[in-house]
Amino acid sequence: MKMFELKGLPQVLSKLKGATTDIKNDAGRGLKKGGLFLQRESQKIVPKQIGDLHNSAFTRSQGSGLSTDVTVGYTADYATYVHEDLDKAHGKEFNVKHADEIAHASKKARTAAGGLFNRGEDQQAKFLETPARTKRTEMLTIIAAEIK
Repeated sequence: MKMFELKGLPQVLSKLKGATTDIKNDAGRGLKKGGLFLQRESQKIVPKQIGDLHNSAFTRSQGSGLSTDVTVGYTADYATYVHEDLDKAHGKEFNVKHADEIAHASKKARTAAGGLFNRGEDQQAKFLETPARTKRTEMLTIIAAEIK
């Protein structure tokens, strides 16, 4: 499932077709670094209960130079469900909604099964799509910085 496609990049890359091998390789490296940046930004806001989803993040690249395809995602089986379910409370909303249970939970109850512990303030659904949209300029800057 393709969740994000960087628009405009094919036009830029088509203009680089006649570029030197060094510039082509620089573009591929920039794309990989841009993907890693997106992964880091996504991991800052991905919902965490015990960390399985967070820890399943990946950035993979195939090809080289101008033919580099970079995929950023999560391998946890439930990643798409968590990403798309806008009705679930995450982050600050979770903490407020469950404040009483969190306050009264014993340390033993603060497990994956109970999930009764304070969550990070910024956790949210759309944890991959949001940084892809809001950090687009930074990603393009990273890519461009590699092309000398």
